[in-house]
Amino acid sequence: MAAKEEIAAVSETSAEERDRMAAMELKEIRDYLQNEDIALSGPEAVVLAAYCKHKEGAEFLDSKGLNIFLDSYGRKPANTSTVVEKLGKRSIVGIEDDGLHSHKKFKLTDMGHDEAWEILLRLRRGRDRGRSPLTAVI
Repeated sequence: MAAKEEIAAVSETSAEERDRMAAMELKEIRDYLQNEDIALSGPEAVVLAAYCKHKEGAEFLDSKGLNIFLDSYGRKPANTSTVVEKLGKRSIVGIEDDGLHSHKKFKLTDMGHDEAWEILLRLRRGRDRGRSPLTAVI
């Protein structure tokens, strides 16, 4: 019985640690989005925002909601739906549905999660200048 209680306590601590780490990562992403001195292309902003929303627990995203989220940070691309569509062609997002008024329902693919992680690593290293930007132009 004591072993089960120990396992439960470790699992709870582990879950709390994962939540704490996720919260720190979300804050970091928001700090990058908010920092006007950091140059992000439209596709990079979309990938980071999608990664952020997935970390918050959203399974699927829609381009309209992501557009509003990015606009709140002054990072709204000219056309989020077009960026999402082009990221879909590069397998960075999986488009589940073309919604009303051409808004897209989508989620990051494994490749998209890897791309978001690469963007975060690049930002952490402070190598934003001179980088090869992620471009949605195919």
